[in-house]
Amino acid sequence: MSQELANLSKVELFQKDGSPSARKLFILWNPALRPKAIFNKARFSMDNDELADESINFVRSSPIVDVSRLLAEMVQHGLRCIAFCKSRKLCELVLSYAREILHETAPHLLDSICAYRGGYIAEERRKIESALFSGKIYGVAATNALELGIDVGEIDVTLHLGFPGSIASLWQQAGRGGRRDRPSLAIYVAFGGPLDQYFMKNPRKLFERPIECCHIDTQNKQVLEQHLVCAAHEHPLSVQYDEEYFGACLESVLNSLKDRGYLCPDLSDSSRIWNYIGPEKLPSQAVNIRAIETVRYSVIDQKKNEVLEEIEESKAFFQVYEGAVYLRQGKTYLVEKLDLSSKTAFCKEADLKYYTKTRDYTDIHVIGGNIAYPVIDSIMFPKTNVRANVCQVTTTWFGFYRIRKGSNQIIDAVDLALPQYSYKSQAVWVPVPQSIKEAVAKQNYDFRGGLHAASHAVLHVVPLHIMCNLSDLAPECPNPHDSRYYPERILIYDQHPGGSGISVQAQPHFTKFLAAALEVLTCCRCSAEVGCPNCIQSFACHEYNEVLHKDAAIMIIKGILDAEN
Repeated sequence: MSQELANLSKVELFQKDGSPSARKLFILWNPALRPKAIFNKARFSMDNDELADESINFVRSSPIVDVSRLLAEMVQHGLRCIAFCKSRKLCELVLSYAREILHETAPHLLDSICAYRGGYIAEERRKIESALFSGKIYGVAATNALELGIDVGEIDVTLHLGFPGSIASLWQQAGRGGRRDRPSLAIYVAFGGPLDQYFMKNPRKLFERPIECCHIDTQNKQVLEQHLVCAAHEHPLSVQYDEEYFGACLESVLNSLKDRGYLCPDLSDSSRIWNYIGPEKLPSQAVNIRAIETVRYSVIDQKKNEVLEEIEESKAFFQVYEGAVYLRQGKTYLVEKLDLSSKTAFCKEADLKYYTKTRDYTDIHVIGGNIAYPVIDSIMFPKTNVRANVCQVTTTWFGFYRIRKGSNQIIDAVDLALPQYSYKSQAVWVPVPQSIKEAVAKQNYDFRGGLHAASHAVLHVVPLHIMCNLSDLAPECPNPHDSRYYPERILIYDQHPGGSGISVQAQPHFTKFLAAALEVLTCCRCSAEVGCPNCIQSFACHEYNEVLHKDAAIMIIKGILDAEN
């Protein structure tokens, strides 16, 4: 990463850990199996209290509830604990469930736990950090925002809700516990997905796995623009000298910043010097180090007239819209108004018996011309049909569901009119030969369902081979109510505007992902057409696991691998 970041040809690696470390007990926790009652096989929601197991007669208890119980238990025993969650919503759910438990068992401890995640305003984050460090707070449900860079004091226990995306992240999170020669406990609680269950069945693979190599995309235009503005503010930029550090596209990005009024060239200087002339006195204060995006929506508590959170534009319409149920610090709010012009959502605290989920679909338009792949060995990576391209990602929201808590039954569907959100990113994909489509049709299998299921299966195995979080990537998911032409391909794309470079890294390894995905599908014992969380279902699916066909996915992946070979 240092070589990529600073464009250096040689760096020296120091990797021996000389810091003091005490005894750490690491537990792998697979939620208990229990006899299966009524389970809706066609849908799988992150909020479900049950996860279908590979055995059709049993379901696993909810890992979300298990982590909540563990958090409440640790706090009641006076142990300081961080429960790491993979998303902001999971943080809020864990906190909410843990408070329900404490309300019954130890109400005096209700204020001793809270959530910590991106989106909270800086003042509130500093308050939580101080309370955690001083011991006023015993338990925190946190995203990776608390993974490093913040002194949290002495922590006794770390809980990990699902694999965080990399071995590096797992050890970084677990390393939060046991400072100053104190013994500590780390508990990794598994979801029902293929990745978590792989480590539950093969624990040695987890503990013997080396720390991954970290890669960055130094040519992400949005990041580079923000970086150059800050650099020019500190010292004028020279195309002649700085191209070595910022890459060959430096001059084109400088011209783009000139057109937007941030930089100005010194025409009297032959070495092409560029000076900062932008509107901000300190441009670095306008750069969000937690996200690429600069445009954010504010969430306002109408009664208190205070800002509750700032949400990146790409995530805003999934969380706040008129009628949305919004969670924050264990409290439930109802969004009453969304002002698009001021990018503000107004909400009020409410006691509601339901939650909401958006109804939306995402189109991926692959733009011609391949991204420059990493230099690869032609012997190690033979010729392939897998492509990595720039793509246009466009999300359309057309409504939302109100869903009853506990039973997860849909109460009603509400129409919604919101503007589309579109951004350029990067995608890796492989076309499906026509012969495979015809073979699937002969079996009377749903071809679109097979593509959808295959994309899920491939996405599940990517973190086994590349350092990333499942939230960094998304598969192309067909809208079940859309009759338009659907591209005949398996595609995954970077979910960050501009792309994070993960798709480019994945291109030479994609056939390996297909083979690993095929193994997951053929080894899973579920008999359902729509599969289960162990193979093709995903709690992050934009289409809520509709239009899935496991057997078609197996045929498609086998066919692609045969064609590749």
